[in-house]
Amino acid sequence: MFPLKRMLSLREAAEHLGITVRRLRTLRLVGAGPHAAMRNKGAVMFRIEDLDDYVDGLYRRANISHAEQGRHRNEWRGRITGVPEEARPGLTDSFMQIITRDELLEKGANRGFRVLFLGGLCLIFLSHTPLIWRL
Repeated sequence: MFPLKRMLSLREAAEHLGITVRRLRTLRLVGAGPHAAMRNKGAVMFRIEDLDDYVDGLYRRANISHAEQGRHRNEWRGRITGVPEEARPGLTDSFMQIITRDELLEKGANRGFRVLFLGGLCLIFLSHTPLIWRL
């Protein structure tokens, strides 16, 4: 469908990054993670260039050189190509799991505190209204 397979599905993108599909969905939920290029009837698609830019940004954030990044990513690609298709969904890159968890906590905590704050305001508002007294 796509020339030279430049677009990846959610599962393929998670495999390309070295994280689980659940982690990639959670990153998208909190507004972090790689940019989704297209939604095809509800399916999220990613450009390989966007995924590589996202990985490059994570390595830069961890202050890791391009040479070390290239070595690590080539090692990851070599490790995943040696594994049969059936076993790949459970295989993750430990560095990518750690660095995406850090990003998830950073973005997720910010959103979580906002939700808690608004929930608290609603609770205070409802506690002073006669409507809640009838429940």
